[in-house]
Amino acid sequence: YYNKSLTIRLNTLGENHPRVAASYNNIGCVYRDKGELDKALEYYKKSLTIKQNTLGENHPDVAGTYYNIGIVYRGKGELDRALDYHKKSLMIRLNTLGENHPDVASSYNNIGGVYHHKGELDKALEYYNKSLNIRLNTLGDNHPDTARTLYNMGLLYKSQMKLSTASEYLNRALVIFCNKLGEGHKKVRETRKLIQSIEFHKYFM
Repeated sequence: YYNKSLTIRLNTLGENHPRVAASYNNIGCVYRDKGELDKALEYYKKSLTIKQNTLGENHPDVAGTYYNIGIVYRGKGELDRALDYHKKSLMIRLNTLGENHPDVASSYNNIGGVYHHKGELDKALEYYNKSLNIRLNTLGDNHPDTARTLYNMGLLYKSQMKLSTASEYLNRALVIFCNKLGEGHKKVRETRKLIQSIEFHKYFM
């Protein structure tokens, strides 16, 4: 269906139109979800070129595509490239949306995730905290995005073997996931399993 949309947009709007870029972006998202990361990258980069040409470099939609490309590179294990694209996205978002915007929080969260994967845990925690502060201020303490940052921080503390702190953050995340996503959601099951694993380790320490 996205390809049908793309064909019509190309025929009626031409190659260099923001709506064509949006179609490329959506197709890229599907390929990313299918795990076809090189295909996703191909479509995201097509989208990016059009957005840069039609909207300019410093536009939130350009930042969004940088963000998506960063996610793909992280999935491919190319962490320095992922960091580069996430930081490009962050700079545009800060300049156009301001410091206290949920999209800025998302960038901080993903930069924290890349640093976490790189093993730079202090840097990761710095960015997770920035993300959490914005999400608490703009989305509140009962929003799934707030829970996702709490969850990430719990994982980080677990990797540092700070198990009580990890359990605290994960339990905070679990309450929100249960409230907003329901008991049967995959994220609820994952979080419960992780908390149980931590409690098991604490028992034998």
